[in-house]
Amino acid sequence: MIVVFGSNVLDLFIHLPDLPKKDTAVFLDNHDEAPGGKGANQAVAAARAGADVRFFGALGKGGHGRQMLENLQEQNINTSGIEILDMPSGLATIFVDEEDGTHKVVVSQGANLKARQISVPDNLLTKDTIVLVQGELPMVETEALIARAKKSGARTVMNFAPATQALSTEMLQNLDYIILNEHEADLVGQSQGMQTQDKAAFAKELYDRFKLVTLVTLGGVGSLVCSGEGVLMVPPLKIKPVDTIGAGDAYTGYFCAALDQGKDFETALKWATVAGSLACTKVGAQTALPKQEDVSERVGEITINRLTPTNGGQPVPSSDPDKRLRA
Repeated sequence: MIVVFGSNVLDLFIHLPDLPKKDTAVFLDNHDEAPGGKGANQAVAAARAGADVRFFGALGKGGHGRQMLENLQEQNINTSGIEILDMPSGLATIFVDEEDGTHKVVVSQGANLKARQISVPDNLLTKDTIVLVQGELPMVETEALIARAKKSGARTVMNFAPATQALSTEMLQNLDYIILNEHEADLVGQSQGMQTQDKAAFAKELYDRFKLVTLVTLGGVGSLVCSGEGVLMVPPLKIKPVDTIGAGDAYTGYFCAALDQGKDFETALKWATVAGSLACTKVGAQTALPKQEDVSERVGEITINRLTPTNGGQPVPSSDPDKRLRA
């Protein structure tokens, strides 16, 4: 079972070149709505991968909250742990300029800021449970849940996104797996006094310090992973990307689902990689999350390479992976 303690945010897409001037109004024919929030996205990804998922967090009692609650339920996710509060749900208003694809985003966290880790009962925190968290909820609640989970023997996973709050040393000690993009890796490294220019060296140092399996996603290059078995390079599928917004959530959800289903570590990496790659071939976050059968039929295309540093331990920019490492 996967316990997700995370956020729900309803995304409102307004297609408009720029905001209206002060004291004026602009009238549009329509707008788009889509459920989002990294917690919800990753829960849906894990559920599509076939995992038993239970979601914990907070929603408002209004229409937006009901809409997001029903969305999770339609994905066969257990929502009994979501607290319904007398306040607005999380909401993101995204102004999209269709001419150049740029956007301006205003996010109101709403009920997400009131999510309580105590809503996750102790009897769910067992060796048969994976606890998955992100960086969107208050970190004091997230760290408290991870501490409880670690003490109870559950496996603990964090996708540190968005990286807007600091991670304590205790948090890093209580995590079993951490999933970071390059920017997030830089922030974690800075907080721990680590060099991060060479992402392979960074991942190895984070593992050596905390026995923390570290997965660093590198966009179109793939991902670097360090565990007790050494450093691995996992290339992505060869695809033509359309929209990368859902890639990290697909990767994280499928990785956790594969581990929960008893797949070995390298197989879990392949499932995550395929899911993240396929998510880039469609527009949106949850709308782009692939189905289990689509991922399964392409897992065989991924070949994992075991890597050895070739630069004498000196940092090499991660944007030049061929010079950094040799398979």
